[in-house]
Amino acid sequence: MSALADQAGSVELPGGGFVAFEVHGARHGGVPVLLLRPMVGAMALWGGFRDALAARARVIAFDPRGTGASSDAPADATTRDLARDAVALLDALGEPVAHVFGISFGAMIATWIAVDAPARVARLCLASAGPVGFALTASGVGRALEMTATALVPGDEAVTHLVGEVLSADLREGRPSRVAAVEAAAATAPADRVEVLKHAVAAARHDASAELHRVVARTLVLAGDRDELIGDAPTAALAAAIPGARLEVVANAGHDLTLERPAETAAIVADFLLADD
Repeated sequence: MSALADQAGSVELPGGGFVAFEVHGARHGGVPVLLLRPMVGAMALWGGFRDALAARARVIAFDPRGTGASSDAPADATTRDLARDAVALLDALGEPVAHVFGISFGAMIATWIAVDAPARVARLCLASAGPVGFALTASGVGRALEMTATALVPGDEAVTHLVGEVLSADLREGRPSRVAAVEAAAATAPADRVEVLKHAVAAARHDASAELHRVVARTLVLAGDRDELIGDAPTAALAAAIPGARLEVVANAGHDLTLERPAETAAIVADFLLADD
């Protein structure tokens, strides 16, 4: 359990398996914020972003099946399946509704929560994702190939290094100590290669484009202006496909806004999710 967590445990899922979770900021009332991380990243990586949110709201973080302290994912798991797991977690915690924030792979899962369980989502914030999975830029394809090669190298450190690879070139070249800190956090819950592959297949198969018109929650879509993996077109397409969604670009941030600009991103997310209007 994180030293800052107010509650931690695991929840058995109706179809088998379990998910590990933590609750932060339990002193706050009102609607909680459910967090969904990118592929490979366990909840230990939320760090400063989660802490900043927990200063203003109750925050629920969890490891999807195949990540961190949760059970393995089914071989044929989809992003929609993992969304059902998230709803089952809310059920077990007695939360009828939550604000939902998802980034990258987590945004794909969050999208299905909003589509399939609209009554459970108060407000929705999606970051660094598009309507379909793996819409990479030309440079992103090269980065993805490098990441794949890294994942195939024996040793736990190789998979941990994948988390650092999603950071922007500016951060990786200019702030090596920050990259080292991110990789150290990832090393506390190393990813299994087989589970990484399952999530990669689920992400590649993700396609919510025909269902996005069904999202009724007020929605904010976030993008980093230095996202070298997917660029700005997918996030713009996602915002355009969700009725009434607003797109906001975070300055000086790459694909994982929560790792590169944790305080700034948390302020944007909290202001949107917790607004009275």
